Amino acid sequence: MKILIIGPLGAGKSSLSYNISQKYGFKRLNLDEVCRMKDGKYRDEKEQFLILNDFLEKNQNWVMEGCQKTLYEKVNPDLIVDMRIWRIKAMVRFTLRFFKAKKLIGKDIAPELPVQAYHYRKITLSKILEWDLENKKINKEIKEFLKNVQVSVLTCKGFKDYPKVFAFIDKDLKK
Repeated sequence: MKILIIGPLGAGKSSLSYNISQKYGFKRLNLDEVCRMKDGKYRDEKEQFLILNDFLEKNQNWVMEGCQKTLYEKVNPDLIVDMRIWRIKAMVRFTLRFFKAKKLIGKDIAPELPVQAYHYRKITLSKILEWDLENKKINKEIKEFLKNVQVSVLTCKGFKDYPKVFAFIDKDLKK
């Protein structure tokens, strides 16, 4: 099974993809890690597509998450999980990442943690507002993308919706 999880910054995509990967043994790909290196610098688009295509060729069952439209529109999932959440909730979650990342700087970080832990540095009001504008753009792109998909789409707003996602996966795997 191939699962694509999309949503704005701070929606909980990484948490859900990690849980699916652990529960079902699916290979996991964080599109942030395809776009950025651990130092936070962006890879060029050609290299991003090479990494994405390599992952797709090597893995039959996978869970992929991110908000990078140029990448996720190139994959053919069996299921899309839409994690668009309330705007204020996304802003709070995204802001809290700075404090979590600050605790991790200079420590040994588990390799399965997303690249985000490496590139959050300093929190400012202008940065939060910048993310909010980016999330508006992401939500608009997702809305447009979902108009044309031909696969099942589940809405997931957080942990309370995980059982619904797991039930769908369980049912599909029993086919």
